[in-house]
Amino acid sequence: MSKVSANFPWERALVMLIAAVVGLYGGIAAGLFAVSIRFVQLLLYRGREVAMTLFGPEREMWVRYFAERLTAARWHLEFAALAALILAAAVALDRMGGRRLPLFEARRLRAVALAASLGLALYYPLVLLRTFNGTFHETEGGLYELLAQAPRWICVIGPALGALLAALLVRHVSPESGGHGVVEVIEAVHQRTPIKGRVALWKSLAAGLVIGSGGSAGREGPVVHLGGAVASSLSRFLELPRSETSILLAAGAGAGIAASFQAPLAGSLFALEIVLADFDVRRFAPVVLACVTATATSRALLGGGTELRMVSWNLSHPSEIAVYLVLGIVAGVCGLVYVKAVHGAEQRIHALRLGPVSKAALGGFVVGVIGLVAPRVLGTGIESMNAALAGQLTFGALLLALVAKLVATSATLGSGSPGGSFFPAVFLGAMLGGAFGHVAHAVLPGIVSGADAYAAVGMGAVVAGATLAPLTGVLMMFELTGSYQIVLPLLVACGMAAAVTQGALGGSIYTLGARRRGIRLSRGGPQLSDLSVAQALDAVDPLPADLPYAELVKVIGPTLHAAFPVVADGQGVIGLLSVREARRALLDPAVDKSSTARSFTRPAQSLQPDDDLGTAVQRLAEAGMPEALVVDATQRPLGIVTREGILEAWRRATGG
Repeated sequence: MSKVSANFPWERALVMLIAAVVGLYGGIAAGLFAVSIRFVQLLLYRGREVAMTLFGPEREMWVRYFAERLTAARWHLEFAALAALILAAAVALDRMGGRRLPLFEARRLRAVALAASLGLALYYPLVLLRTFNGTFHETEGGLYELLAQAPRWICVIGPALGALLAALLVRHVSPESGGHGVVEVIEAVHQRTPIKGRVALWKSLAAGLVIGSGGSAGREGPVVHLGGAVASSLSRFLELPRSETSILLAAGAGAGIAASFQAPLAGSLFALEIVLADFDVRRFAPVVLACVTATATSRALLGGGTELRMVSWNLSHPSEIAVYLVLGIVAGVCGLVYVKAVHGAEQRIHALRLGPVSKAALGGFVVGVIGLVAPRVLGTGIESMNAALAGQLTFGALLLALVAKLVATSATLGSGSPGGSFFPAVFLGAMLGGAFGHVAHAVLPGIVSGADAYAAVGMGAVVAGATLAPLTGVLMMFELTGSYQIVLPLLVACGMAAAVTQGALGGSIYTLGARRRGIRLSRGGPQLSDLSVAQALDAVDPLPADLPYAELVKVIGPTLHAAFPVVADGQGVIGLLSVREARRALLDPAVDKSSTARSFTRPAQSLQPDDDLGTAVQRLAEAGMPEALVVDATQRPLGIVTREGILEAWRRATGG
């Protein structure tokens, strides 16, 4: 093994590679979720037409058309070539292990390579399913058009049926797949609880059934949960430190947001601002890499650009900024009501004397009944949001959709159905902003230009109010609308909305949900898991194992160090010599004056400089020792770390 490979920062490089793989799976998850939702909608609301096409007299015509669409599809064969190269690299790494690079690192890199190649291979089944969906032109108008042409009874039964099937799946197959998604990732970050890998499959299937059937929830939650599951599984398999695992979990969450909205900046800020609640520079690079990779993968599958229409904005009058300030206050109140409505519905439905499956079906039935009056609120409602951004909805339609969406989302999420709470906040913001724009334009026609920009700003403001993440709200709408000019009113409205909700609730929809589950969020400064062993290292020169008794007395008598590493020729480090234990032994009159340092040496726990201090404390406690040996990748002793040194490093980091 060469000196270069020994000194190479393997741990940091590995984290960056895993972040890219997590981003890849986040992009695949967003694509999987989008096409699976459309597939469920197709079977549920156009099942008869699909059956007639596939098994009726038009079958041969459809087969030819399907073949033509497959030929014209963008297969991105470079993904297959890249997967093959990665597999070849994995084989090469396996053979190189122990010769040109450490054997342990070779195995870890091989595992990451296999995970990456599998993620790239998953792209092709999704292209096949997306092409199948595209052969049915009825789906081009989205769920709102499907509902307009479907029988009314299906509109009521559909959400109940989807919620029922999802609840059965969660109840009997994968209990971990319930919940909104983001709170579960926050719990894994702050409570150090792993997310099981099987969640990646069952969560997507359950949430796809709920949202595809018309349930009022966001598709970003399951994608976030899936990204966190991949990050947690890889980190656990590769035995990464807890601090690095937390970063990768946040990167998976950010990748889910970035892929769902095709907004890498907003995804990065979501991970840092909401999941980690920390803007440490060390955490920025893996999070950004995961979000960029997720966005690129999602665009390759779903096509470039965002699903929301572009909005143009110009400041026609300086006083209009004050109008956006008022919008921020109103959006903050809306976000506050949204958070209370969802959590209140959870409490009320939980108190019902019904089983979890019955509660989910009841919530779905309520959503279906609401859909009879306001079909725009079913599903994600992306078509209605675009209509609001285009100024095509009347004030009454906007107000009806706002109230109905609030009730429908509370019924869906409150009944325990899997799905996200982020996208419904975006929908509420579009309806609220559009309605506010109508009123503002009627009252101040000389100042307010139009209602479409208010819908866009309202989307970011309600998100900022509900999540207490104003920067995420600003960047998300900047990326989704593609308008730089709109950043000015977004900053004003999002900041005010977050201030209103923070002042009234003292937490966001995620932090309050986490507190109700007993999750203690680590805010207000670095934790032990955020600090490295290198920050508490006491650099001590090692003692030779054959150091005579007299020389040993001269060394340990005046020293302030707690211990010394002990090395032997041809053996390397053989253990630690505790100064306290050695002094006690040397004071014994019966001690053998011919003893050497080896006689006072005991085995020691070994740590590396990149390990976090949380791991160090845990290992010291398990071993029942007050100090541990610190070595580099070549097992060369660097010094020691003690409990007192760990406490002092934490005190310095926190300013205590």
